[in-house]
Amino acid sequence: MEKNKLKKISQTLHQINDFINSQYYEVEDYTLCILLSMISRTNMIALGQPGIAKSAILRTFVDAIDFEDLEGTPYFHIQMGSDISPNNVFGAPDIEYFKTNGIIKRHYKGFLPDAVIAFCSEFYRVNDQVANSGLLTILNEGEFKNGTDTVKTKLRFFMADTNFFPKQIDDLDVEETDLKLQALHDRFLSRVFVKPLVDTDNKLKMILTDNTQESDFKISIHDIIYVQDHLQTIDIGEDIARLMIDIANKLEIKYNIFISPRRLKLSGNLVRAHALYNNRDHCLTDDLIALQFAFWQKEDDLLKVHDVIYEKMDLPNINAEKYLSLLSSIQEELDLNINNHSEFFENDTDTLYEQAISNIMTLMERIELEYPEKEKYDIIVNCYDQINTAYQRLIRERSAL
Repeated sequence: MEKNKLKKISQTLHQINDFINSQYYEVEDYTLCILLSMISRTNMIALGQPGIAKSAILRTFVDAIDFEDLEGTPYFHIQMGSDISPNNVFGAPDIEYFKTNGIIKRHYKGFLPDAVIAFCSEFYRVNDQVANSGLLTILNEGEFKNGTDTVKTKLRFFMADTNFFPKQIDDLDVEETDLKLQALHDRFLSRVFVKPLVDTDNKLKMILTDNTQESDFKISIHDIIYVQDHLQTIDIGEDIARLMIDIANKLEIKYNIFISPRRLKLSGNLVRAHALYNNRDHCLTDDLIALQFAFWQKEDDLLKVHDVIYEKMDLPNINAEKYLSLLSSIQEELDLNINNHSEFFENDTDTLYEQAISNIMTLMERIELEYPEKEKYDIIVNCYDQINTAYQRLIRERSAL
């Protein structure tokens, strides 16, 4: 990916995000989720009470996209409900084709199968007719069965919102309808829980803010497609992959939150998207924050998922402190043994230095093994440099004996 182009796109996305967060309040996680989901081409759903601007914020993001010179239907929006039929979502049937072949084939131009960006509000009010007419296949494979043809959709980002959670299979009052909705819920790798405003000052700002103001910043749909198509060039690294596995394992062991292998693998794209959004071609532990949108199922999971992620995100700092503590122990042991040399005549000073130097070398090898790309982490580089300096000093001291 061209570095200058990536930098420009990243700057534009940050400007759009900043503008939206100046118009709405306490929605930083929500807007970040939208951006990461869009960059990674991930289906996203926002959950929360009515009247907290879920739909308005999504529409504001769409308004910031320049769809110029685009093939297909730029944007498709529909509000789900019991009265919504497959015709409203997938297009009207071709009557003559049905009379001739006895198969429903739809005029889908202008509808969901032809859309580049799609937004379905009140998504979990979808009825069985719509759900069973190709919606799952579009969300899963990006394909639409139209008569005897299989149409590859142009869909680049599908977003939805809902005012209620489908009940889980282990809930006492779960119903068959909830179980059907769970099949749809699982299609959303990216989920964000949007809360009502809490801070009184922000409520005051909300009342006084003019939300009719339009953003001066636009992003081309072609730039969005560009970063989506080049996302896999972002290096996730073995160290980050291992931390993702650690997080998933801890969530299952400690909290009984199961992360399927499929969800674990796909969530790597959200981590890559966070790195790209921050104008980097490689992932750092900071990018693990993106997992907060993929690793929860119920509202009760949110705090547990955050705690485990933040613990792993701080790992380089924790490890740096541990490495320096080990270095200090090696140096203290050497000084103690040298000071006690008169009492323990069998200890040779050269041997003591040799052992300390060997221990420090082992410590440096451990750092290189645990952080094969340590240059990504300033704190690990600084720590390694301190240890290497101590290593070189002991070699010089030993040579001077």
